[in-house]
Amino acid sequence: MRVLLVEDNVDFAQVIEKAIRAIPGCELAWKRSKASALAVLDEEHFDVVLLDRRIPTEDGILDDHQDHGWAVFQFIVERLPGTSVWFLTGTVDADFPTEVLNAHSRRGDIHACGREDAIYQVFWKDRMTDCVAAVRAFRADVQHTEAIHLAQVGTPANLRAEEERLLRLFGRSHGGARVEVRILQAGLSGARVLRVSVLNAAGAVMITSVARIGTHGEIASERDKYRTEIVKLANGAFPPVTADLDLGAAGFAAIFYQVVGNEVRSLFDELTADPATAAEAVNRLCADQASWRGARQTEMVRVSTVRRDLIGDVALELVAPLLDGIDIAPVELVEIQVARSVQHRDLHCGNVLFDANGRPMVIDYPDTGRTAACLDPVSLELSTIFHKDAPDRAGWPTIHQAENWPDLDGFCGGSIYEPFVRACRAWAVDAAASQQEVLAVAYGYALRQLKYDDTDKALARAIIRGCIAQLLGGGSTDKE
Repeated sequence: MRVLLVEDNVDFAQVIEKAIRAIPGCELAWKRSKASALAVLDEEHFDVVLLDRRIPTEDGILDDHQDHGWAVFQFIVERLPGTSVWFLTGTVDADFPTEVLNAHSRRGDIHACGREDAIYQVFWKDRMTDCVAAVRAFRADVQHTEAIHLAQVGTPANLRAEEERLLRLFGRSHGGARVEVRILQAGLSGARVLRVSVLNAAGAVMITSVARIGTHGEIASERDKYRTEIVKLANGAFPPVTADLDLGAAGFAAIFYQVVGNEVRSLFDELTADPATAAEAVNRLCADQASWRGARQTEMVRVSTVRRDLIGDVALELVAPLLDGIDIAPVELVEIQVARSVQHRDLHCGNVLFDANGRPMVIDYPDTGRTAACLDPVSLELSTIFHKDAPDRAGWPTIHQAENWPDLDGFCGGSIYEPFVRACRAWAVDAAASQQEVLAVAYGYALRQLKYDDTDKALARAIIRGCIAQLLGGGSTDKE
């Protein structure tokens, strides 16, 4: 357990340090000013912060004031809301505890043990033993959590200490003795997607969930999109939430989703095993979005507007050299009819999981929102080419086939994934307001692939050229 003491009085700091270090398993770091406290909080994680109200702005500066301690508290509240803060003050102010509780009253199950505790508390220096006793009790709970064995299965995930804490807390909430973790997605946006199984002391699996772990902001976005948009999908199209943990891990939080059975398969796995079954899953996903399509609205916009939903002007400028002479200026001005509706906005095959009953479900929702109505099926189709977890394509598509992306027969003929590709394209055409919308989305999606280090740039350029040619009615795509 890691404790940060923010205290400018060296003599008192020595006393509290000795008392805290006497508690087995407690590590104490000491800072004496606002600046040094903020710096270490930005670099390291702590379970509890013991915070003096009156501290100077910087080490060695004699300008101590209670506003400086309050500034550290505000930083933690805003940036590290999973961290417990205990004011340890000698300032005689009987109203201060009430002020803290009134303005920042927050209680929660910090240790996933079924008990709610105050996240923010006030202790008086002349009753230091109360604070030490609270640290000792907190350490006992942390020790209980850390006793849960955490094991990684498959490719190791370089988990942070805060992420490990959240996984163990999930295990504790279910009375587990062991937590097994397999990485499903590394998290290009920063957050991870993991398969998490909780086992009892006898080794039996008690629950298997899919977890998304990230910063509080990332998980708050996921939570918000789940509650406002994902729940509008058909029943069974998304997994129910089994746990939502935002305490005990500093700046990190996690949301856990229920899955049926101990195995978690993605649409990439199904695509490898049986492309025809994967195509059936696409049809199911299309049907699941009926409520989203029912609320779509149609408008006339330029191709550039569609493209900006996928890659903005600044990013496009940065990848311009990778266009290798393709002139996109004329196509950006073309006006097309576009239907807008809510879309997942990151619907690659890795974000579609199957439960033991074979029901496809979408996960990973922070980007969900209104955009071109055919984005999800186009993204799903093209993830077979550009996503790092895509299965072996056995030489498909060739550059020539990729340039023929607008012509479905020319693009997917002979591919082992043909049933899947055709199902995605049929969904895209059905959802879009026009064929030009499908082309514009594919154009923007392919442009976005130029940003990433691990994508096939030649195939991206080929799709860009093919879509431009069709959007311009067969005109040239290269500079003279």
